[in-house]
Amino acid sequence: MLLKSGIVGFDDLLFGGFIKKSTILVEGVPGAGKTTFGIEFIYKGIVEMNEPGIVITFEELPEQLYRDALNYGWDLRKLEEQNMLRIICTSPEVILDNTIGFLESIVKEIGAKRLLLDSVTQFNMEFNNASDLRKSIYSLCSGLKRMGLTSVLIKEVDDYKEFKASFEEFLVDSVIRLYFEESFRSRRRYIEVLKSRGQDFISGKYPFKFSKTGLEVIGFIDIQKLQNKDAFILSERLKSGIDGLDNILGGGFLKSTTIMVEGSSGTGKTVMGFHYLLEGIKQGEKGLLLATEESANFINQYIHSFSMNLDEVAVNSNIYIIDQVFSSTSLEEVISDVVTSVKANSTQRVVIDFVNTFIEISDNLLSLKIMLRNLINYLNMMGCTTILILNQDHEETSSPLKTIIQPLVQGEIYLSSTVRKGKRYRSLEVNKMKGQKYIAGTHLSEISSDGMSVFQRLGGI
Repeated sequence: MLLKSGIVGFDDLLFGGFIKKSTILVEGVPGAGKTTFGIEFIYKGIVEMNEPGIVITFEELPEQLYRDALNYGWDLRKLEEQNMLRIICTSPEVILDNTIGFLESIVKEIGAKRLLLDSVTQFNMEFNNASDLRKSIYSLCSGLKRMGLTSVLIKEVDDYKEFKASFEEFLVDSVIRLYFEESFRSRRRYIEVLKSRGQDFISGKYPFKFSKTGLEVIGFIDIQKLQNKDAFILSERLKSGIDGLDNILGGGFLKSTTIMVEGSSGTGKTVMGFHYLLEGIKQGEKGLLLATEESANFINQYIHSFSMNLDEVAVNSNIYIIDQVFSSTSLEEVISDVVTSVKANSTQRVVIDFVNTFIEISDNLLSLKIMLRNLINYLNMMGCTTILILNQDHEETSSPLKTIIQPLVQGEIYLSSTVRKGKRYRSLEVNKMKGQKYIAGTHLSEISSDGMSVFQRLGGI
């Protein structure tokens, strides 16, 4: 049977939580969040699972823990008064002395199910040789299990460069590693499950943050939960909101697919996205617009600058706009917001304008590709039909971002414009649409006060 940690997003990495009566080593450098992880494990166990807990600390006084926990709304003092929690500031020799039965008596007194020990590193000072230290830690872990406790043992690490496997990692059931690393423009925290004996888990490093209510693992999308969703109905089409484009596509976009719309500034990419979302209102479908460059207020003004017979109430209630200030957030958080919104609003149409900003805030191209692949797969499996808008200059035949996105999407539309004799001419070309027939070639497009119009080229096949 699994035991939930209560930490938002973390239990998904373990497919539900820790195995009961296991010992968990949480290790990391100063400031990584080890103590917060452990305290939340104890607190959430009490208030959410009715499992009394014990906190053993060798350095911090209870008053310090009370104060720090209140920053997250955790009233540890109140839980102690309710006989659901014990916070003990003691020394390693007291915990390791099996003759006095110190810990057993407290476990029986409150019926404890969880324990936090901060930190196991302090045991190093009690022994002159590694063999005796290892035997004592092994004895401690065995004793905690016999008492029926699921225990978190915190271990301090000085430097990631020297982050080699320690003997504690071999003795415990699970190893959780917390990182606090320099990233683009800032320092970022990551969490990784290195080991969890007797259960499957999701490998890899995932970012997490300190929220108002505790730790939160962000950016993880559990695709496996969606494998049985029957979202791919290849015969069903979604109208784009532009009649000429729908004619070229044989009726519109295939449902549950992702289309990249690329082109330089002024070619109509954003306008096409607006048409697509507004058509959804007519069809009774919810929409989501992720705007990476403009504010929601500006977008609303821009939409209403076209004569599209808009019902302002309908637009505000059916199109959810996320306007992210990317200088103060992370790509994982943005993706998490998109996924959360799609779930909450039963969204069927998604537009991301522009996807270019993603490359500015990602750590590297490989991690960006992985996150985009997960996001696209998730949206497709949830039954969303998505437009990714890529701003690409005429002179660029390709770009690192386009190279990443092209293999991931099912459709690709290229918008362009030229100036001849002082007049601008716009055009549209469908480069690919997997699973459906379309009219190839370059088609004329126009942007007016009514929005965007597309005219099929004569003789198109």
